[in-house]
Amino acid sequence: MSTYETDLAAAKRSRTAWGCGCGADNPATYDACHDCGRPSWTCAACGTVNPSARSNCNECDNAMPAELLGDREEGFEMTWEEWIATQIGPRVVGGRYNHGHAGSTYEVLAIERGPRPLGTWPVWDISVRYDEDGRERTHCTGWDARRDTVVTQPPADGEDAWHYTADVVAVDPKGRVLLIERRWDPFAGRRALPGGYLEPGEDSRVGAARELAEETRVRVSAADLTPIGTFDAPGRDPRGRFSTDAYLARVPADTVAVADDDAANVYWMDLNAALEVELAFDHADILRAASRLLTGKEGSC
Repeated sequence: MSTYETDLAAAKRSRTAWGCGCGADNPATYDACHDCGRPSWTCAACGTVNPSARSNCNECDNAMPAELLGDREEGFEMTWEEWIATQIGPRVVGGRYNHGHAGSTYEVLAIERGPRPLGTWPVWDISVRYDEDGRERTHCTGWDARRDTVVTQPPADGEDAWHYTADVVAVDPKGRVLLIERRWDPFAGRRALPGGYLEPGEDSRVGAARELAEETRVRVSAADLTPIGTFDAPGRDPRGRFSTDAYLARVPADTVAVADDDAANVYWMDLNAALEVELAFDHADILRAASRLLTGKEGSC
């Protein structure tokens, strides 16, 4: 059996083979058709190899070839902002947009970071509801300024709009505190306390317990959380005006934490050592307040 036949058989078993317009199948590693020599292109969003005759990815409908990103050693050809513009464009939740053909007007329901990263270049899953028949769909199609248009944009948040979050200082009997490594910006890669946005109708105590479980799989009862305080100083979050309620959670010594959701990693650190690390947001202030609470020095002169 030739190398081509061996490679093709392996590609078909792993469902990575791509079909050319001439009818030939090719392994994903082939950048041109084995039979007719037509070149292929690799989707930057999901990594699918497509024949050159297709202008959009056969798998996810994205129109951005990976080749346009350049090479890590030679330097990327696109800036981070330019890449986001190709993926999200002007779309925001609540806005209505059109793909450029009949019956394609849709409302954006959610914009979430997708599961198919390409190195450090993320993709986004856009959940939409079509006006014509009300059907809902989630896909990773990029924004193409040549065809996509804005129908209506929701009013932007005012400068004084507030956002509400909850954070948790989980401490075990050894005095270790549980930190996460942030997966996304702002402060991607920096250590922080588990926490996040409150859901509609959710109080901060319940939200704190939920975020702790979602990011670290450590489950505590919301009723057992001890308030540390509210932190809302201007500039504490580069995204705007944020107010967070912080809570103390005492957990058993054998508590196992696993990174999940927005956490890229988790760490148990001595509380004092954690204060020596450059933490995200104002989480060092929250840790110092928790330390005073744990040592009974809160409110002392």
